Amino acid sequence: MADQNEVSLDAVVEAKRALRQQMRAMRRALADRPERSARIVDRLIALDAVAGARRLLAYDAIVGEVETDALIAWCAEHGIETAMPEDDVDASWPDVIVVPGTAFTPGGARIGQGGGWYDRFLLGRAEHAVLIGICFAEQIVETLPIEAHDVPLDMVVTEDSVHVATEVEH
Repeated sequence: MADQNEVSLDAVVEAKRALRQQMRAMRRALADRPERSARIVDRLIALDAVAGARRLLAYDAIVGEVETDALIAWCAEHGIETAMPEDDVDASWPDVIVVPGTAFTPGGARIGQGGGWYDRFLLGRAEHAVLIGICFAEQIVETLPIEAHDVPLDMVVTEDSVHVATEVEH
C-alpha cells in the first residue's frame, strides 16, 4: 500500500502536468501575443524595482511565453546589465529576476515548465533581489498545486495588472 505522502505527491505532480498542458495550449492560441507582451513589458519597466535595477536576469522566450526582446533592449538603453539563464550567471548577481512560468497566483505562487531550473537557481539569489513573474492574464489562477521546493515570487505582472504578494495594483 502506498504511503499517504506518496499519493499526495503523485496527485500534485499530475495536477501540475495537466495544468501545464492546458496553459501551453492556451498560450499558443493567443493571436495577439506580441501586443500583449509589449503591454506587459511597459508595466514591468514602470516598476521601481526594474527602473532602479543595476543587473537584471531575463529569459529568451520560447513559443507561447511573454516576449522579452523589448525588455532587454530597454535595459540596454538605460544602462541596466542583463543576463540570461544560459549565460550561467551566479544567482546572487541580479537585482531583479524576471521569471517565466506556465501558471501563477496573484500571491506569487508559480509553476514553471517542469524542469525545476528556476526553483534551484532562486535558492542562491541575493536577499535584496526582486523576483517578478510575467505572464498573460489567462495564466493567473486562484490556487496552484505547490510543492515544498517551489519558490514564491514577489510580484506577478500581466498586461492588465501588477500583483504584489496578495495585493493587486491596477
